[in-house]
Amino acid sequence: MQREYHRADEQDRDCLVRKSVPNLRLALSQLIALLKMPDSDGEQHPYPKLRSFISDLLAEGRRKNITHIVFEADIDRIKDRLKYHRFCTGQAITITSYIAKCFVSAIADDKRMQSYRLGRSRVITFDDVDLAFLVERELAEGAVLPVPSIVRAADRKTAYEINQEIQGSRTAPLGAQGPLSAVEMVFFLLPTILRKFFWFFIRRNPYWFKNLAGTVGIASIGMYTSGGAIGIPITPMTLTLCIGSIEKKLVMQNDQVVEREFIHLNVSVDHDVIDGAPHMRFVHQFKKILLEGNVMGTDNDVETSATAQERLRSVS
Repeated sequence: MQREYHRADEQDRDCLVRKSVPNLRLALSQLIALLKMPDSDGEQHPYPKLRSFISDLLAEGRRKNITHIVFEADIDRIKDRLKYHRFCTGQAITITSYIAKCFVSAIADDKRMQSYRLGRSRVITFDDVDLAFLVERELAEGAVLPVPSIVRAADRKTAYEINQEIQGSRTAPLGAQGPLSAVEMVFFLLPTILRKFFWFFIRRNPYWFKNLAGTVGIASIGMYTSGGAIGIPITPMTLTLCIGSIEKKLVMQNDQVVEREFIHLNVSVDHDVIDGAPHMRFVHQFKKILLEGNVMGTDNDVETSATAQERLRSVS
C-alpha cells in the first residue's frame, strides 16, 4: 500500500516537472512568427545630430546628487509691476526675464550658490553670474530642439537687457556668436567617444565648464500648459531654476475670497556642494526679491498708488 502511494506521488511530481519545463518547440515557433510579422505603419525621421547636446547634459546631470525645492509665488503683483514699468519706460519685459533677473539678484546676494568642485579638496565660487537658458529653435532639417544660450555677467545687466538677449537668441543664426556658438556646434557634432573624452576634462575644470555651459541654468516650460505643472530637471549645474505654469487659485484677501494667479517654481541644487539649509535660505531670499519687485528700478508702490492703478488700466 505504501509503495503504491509513493509511486503515485512520484508520478505526480514528474507530471508537475514536465508542465514546468518550457515548451521549446512552441517557443521557437512563436519566435519565428514574431520575426515574420510585418513592420507596423509609421513614419521614419532622421535623428538630429545636435540632439547629442541634450544627451551630454543628461549624462552629466546623472552624475550629480540633485535636490529640489518646489514652491509657488503670487504673480498678479508681478504682472502689475511689469505693466507699470512698460508704461514708465516703454520697455516690455516678459515674466520669464523678470524672474531671471530676480534669480540672478538672489545669487548675487549669496554667490556660494554657484560654486563648483575643483578636485576633491577645493571649491570655486565664481563672481559673475553666467545665466544659461534653453531656447527652443527649429534646425535646418526641420527638427525643433532646445539649444543653449548664455547671458554672460547677468548680474551686471538689467531685466530689460536680459530680456533683449533672450529674445535675440530666438532669431539669431545658430553656429555664430549667439546661441549654440560655432565652437559648441562643432563640439556637439563630434562622435560620442570624442565628446566623452573632452567631458572627462571639462567636468574636472570648473573654469572650462563655465565657459561652455555658464554657472547657473534656467528652464522655462510653463507656457506650454495650464493648471499646476512644474518640471524636475536632470541638470549638470550646481543651481538650476525651472519655471512652471501659472495656476489660478482662490485665496483670502482683506477677509474676502479672491482669485489670484500663482506661478510654480522649482529650485534645484547639487547636494554635493549645497546643503539643505542654504538651499532653503536661498529660496526664501529669491521669493522675497521676486515679490518686492525692487529689481525693476521703477516705483514699487504699484498696488497702493491710485495714480499707478489708473495708468495700469490705461496700459492694459
